Amino acid sequence: NWLKDRINLWRESGLISDEQSESIINFEVAPEAPIRLGVRFSRLIVVLSTLGAILIGAGIISFVAANWQGIPAIAKLGFLIVGQTATYAVAYQFQFVRGYPRVGGAIMFAGAAWFGANVFLVAQIYHLPTDNPDLLIWWFIGVLPLAYIARSKAITVMAVGIFVVGISWKAASQTDDAVSGLLVTSILLFVGAAIYSVGLAHMQRASAKFFAAPYMVGGALLAIIVTYMFTFAGFVNDYERNSALENFEVSSGYIALAAVVSAITIVSLMVANWKLGRSEKRLSFRLAETSIIVLTIIAGWFMAIHIFESAAPYVILFNLLLVIQIFGIIGLGVINKREAFVNIGIVFFVIDLST
Repeated sequence: NWLKDRINLWRESGLISDEQSESIINFEVAPEAPIRLGVRFSRLIVVLSTLGAILIGAGIISFVAANWQGIPAIAKLGFLIVGQTATYAVAYQFQFVRGYPRVGGAIMFAGAAWFGANVFLVAQIYHLPTDNPDLLIWWFIGVLPLAYIARSKAITVMAVGIFVVGISWKAASQTDDAVSGLLVTSILLFVGAAIYSVGLAHMQRASAKFFAAPYMVGGALLAIIVTYMFTFAGFVNDYERNSALENFEVSSGYIALAAVVSAITIVSLMVANWKLGRSEKRLSFRLAETSIIVLTIIAGWFMAIHIFESAAPYVILFNLLLVIQIFGIIGLGVINKREAFVNIGIVFFVIDLST
């Protein structure tokens, strides 16, 4: 390894003797077997800690569920608050005080999941409708800050997933059943672009770069999957044959939702490109990245407000967009050394060629 090569160079140059070089190597070089054992043991701790946290939480939930109907509403609410607070307190102690970050992180993740269950349980306690997508939005709002406090990529991925499902559910509630699938799929284009843009904004601060990958990989993957779906004429023709595309009207609620998600994208891009003129060495590549995001948003609006009367223009539009996305993500992955981007681009390049 590097250390041994340097020590041999010092010995050959006469800086140290053979005995000294051997003593340094014996002192500095740790045996490989204990290192491998330590890595395996560390992974085992993560697995066991996660399983333990899940089992403990499941046990508590099962006990309470068995007696749930007989518990007064105020007592139920108090139990949920105390239990949630205790979970986070234990996780904090393990992760930041006791020096067991993996154990604490596992408990924190379980607490974030439990928070979502608590949101729905509170709605149930006070006889509010539990089939409301706003509950997922509240779950997202409660979990996202926790990801940054705990510096957890796992909780960040959870928050992004909750956001995607929540916005999709919200879009479905704002659309007619005849075109619900089409418009929900369209909103995912906006969501993918927004998530990626938020990740791009994280890249501008050293302290926030840690969280950028879940946003950027998740957003890119979502946007390219939805674009690929719209390249099939049959996906849009199903609605055209039912005369849905000719007659449906997009609700103001759906338009407002799409506008809010688009605004998140625009603001994030502004933050990401704030210092572009002064500090960005590869200006053209960053502008190309931004252009692809903007094209994705435009394509989403074309579908959302039904610009064309037939399916053919949409198929052509999204095929061109898919090609741009594939080569763009591969190029950006190579330039910025993002292996996940290259892999995503190659996979969809092969899929597109084969279909």
